[in-house]
Amino acid sequence: MRRLLLNGRVEGAEATDIVIADGRIAQIVPAGDARAEAGDEVVDLAGQLVLPGFVDGHSHADKSMWGEPWTRRRSIDITMDQMFEDTLEQWKLPQSSIKDRARRFLHKSIAAGSTTIRAYADVFPGIDLQGVHALLELKEELAPLADIRVVAFPQLGILRMPGTEDLLEQALKDGADGIGGLDPAAVEREATQVLDIVFGLADKYQVAADFHAHEVGELGVWLVERVAERTRALGMAGKVSMCDVFALAEPSPEQFERLSHAFADAGIAFSIGVHGLLPVPDVKGLHDAGVAMCLGSDSSRSLWSPWGDGDILSRAMMMSYKSYWRTDDDLELAARLATSLGHQALGAAARSVEVGEVADLVVLPGEAVAEVVVQPVPRSLVLKGGVVVARDGELASVAG
Repeated sequence: MRRLLLNGRVEGAEATDIVIADGRIAQIVPAGDARAEAGDEVVDLAGQLVLPGFVDGHSHADKSMWGEPWTRRRSIDITMDQMFEDTLEQWKLPQSSIKDRARRFLHKSIAAGSTTIRAYADVFPGIDLQGVHALLELKEELAPLADIRVVAFPQLGILRMPGTEDLLEQALKDGADGIGGLDPAAVEREATQVLDIVFGLADKYQVAADFHAHEVGELGVWLVERVAERTRALGMAGKVSMCDVFALAEPSPEQFERLSHAFADAGIAFSIGVHGLLPVPDVKGLHDAGVAMCLGSDSSRSLWSPWGDGDILSRAMMMSYKSYWRTDDDLELAARLATSLGHQALGAAARSVEVGEVADLVVLPGEAVAEVVVQPVPRSLVLKGGVVVARDGELASVAG
């Protein structure tokens, strides 16, 4: 069955008709030119915007308490040690299963337009691989709705939690799509050994590698450069990413040049962190330097933080607001980071609304792309492979 989306404005351009067949965009013609055939499903978009599906490149769905009773957060110190304590405490709380909580949060993310999601699952002795297995099951269950990539993530470190390295390897044997590392220098204090472990396992199992890097200043610059060296040595361009990277928050001009070149030259992608306390990195400068980037929902409504709702368009708004982006060109870049450029950061081709592309699409009301970044609105439709998977912010029953 074909689907015809009539009178849609692709990324704010003039109205067109979009014909979808076999999960891909078969035609884009001027509005009024598409001809329906028997059995076609026809939807009049009435001039709404059409964007590529959103990409959430940094999701901690396993830790989300979305849909759980509200839990009072009392920790005051904003430190890694406090985050470790909150993480351990959360796993002790009476709450729904990891799978049920993660499913609720992923449903919310998909209904908000994310058709590709990179999900990190905590791995450490005590919870072992419960999060990995829950997310792998959800990856299969939700495959008609979104492409989900599962990263086995040592949230409490590898060396500081003996037994974690073996668990990470088992996660890769069990099907995880990637392996992560946390603050190899600042937390683990043995950066070389941690890089050996993470890159060694990534190379052995031919999966992606990712580092959450909260190191600041020269230590942070040094770490990024060491990750870049390993990436080049192993020929892993396009398969390595880094999240947060606090060294990019307030670098000197010389540090920024070193960091941007390290990312771009090695082919390392950067997941942009939008944190309450820190400035947003110079995203435009990184983009100009050729750094692949995406946005992420990060830790959403965990015991550590009440913030976050899985809406990547809202995250684009927050990034733009903190950067005080005002021009339409800048705001449109924010939208591309949430959509087409986000795919590139996850190692795929930059996706767009063009003939031949997979029909992962988001439809939403508005006059211009910049407008919906400034003031995100409910998503009218979300399509995955040409199938409507959400309407007006709620998941739809998927019939094909």
